[in-house]
Amino acid sequence: MRLISAKTILGLSALLLTAACTDELAENPADGARPIAFTPAAETRAAVEGSSLPSGSSFNVWGWYGTGYEINKNVFNNITVTESGGTWGYTGGTQYWIPGMTYNFYGVYPAGYGSCDNSGVITVEDFDCSKAVDLMTAMHTREYNGTNADAVNMQFKHELARVKVSVESNGATVDGLKVYGVGYKGNFNSGNTPKWTVTETATEEKTPLSGETAQDMLLLPATDLTNAKLKVTYHYGSDASATRTDEASLAIAGGWTAGQQYHYKVSIVAGKLTITVTVVDWNEEDTSVSWG
Repeated sequence: MRLISAKTILGLSALLLTAACTDELAENPADGARPIAFTPAAETRAAVEGSSLPSGSSFNVWGWYGTGYEINKNVFNNITVTESGGTWGYTGGTQYWIPGMTYNFYGVYPAGYGSCDNSGVITVEDFDCSKAVDLMTAMHTREYNGTNADAVNMQFKHELARVKVSVESNGATVDGLKVYGVGYKGNFNSGNTPKWTVTETATEEKTPLSGETAQDMLLLPATDLTNAKLKVTYHYGSDASATRTDEASLAIAGGWTAGQQYHYKVSIVAGKLTITVTVVDWNEEDTSVSWG
């Protein structure tokens, strides 16, 4: 995979956002030093079904280097990496590989979320699933021997569960769907088990998880879905004022796991709801980007 030269990266100012980096070779690289530069991987995909990472998308990167157990010199500190036209770039000074050093890189997608310490623990506070596209994290370790400056593959993994609801009305007109009794806002910590702490739960009176005949939601993973409910409002015939409301449980054994998709197929038959659930892998492969 072709590396991007330092000159090319610095010339992409329209694409890049400011970030602070510290590396002893940033301003006066040794002869033959290889820049750490970003390029897209051919297999890159976004969480949105059937599309590549959209033009202009961004993620944040943290990085440390050192030797042995002392991997504590900062090279990327919450730098925003932005894509445009198939090229990834950053500002704040071009960073160069240092032979003999081990590098640990950590990433969060999308940009603007989270922090990371030099032990690799990523934290994201007050993450709102109802407003964000997705939340993914990545890490990569490289022992640089002076020759292996090829692209570093940052393999992102999903930290949310994908929950889809579709309705077969069988003659009824569906007026709206509402999901409640589930957490939609929380704090994430990659070093904890479980990783998520719920800070806000959707209630029947106040839920952002509502719509019409179909929903595709990204929600917090949960082991206990005892209180998770789906409410459907619908009517028969031409009288839209003669609405009916029914609800059903969304609880399944094992709950919702990050990176899995749960498709609830709802059928309205004779004024009653029946639900079947299909559990499959996320419809996309894990998102990845490469940088070298």
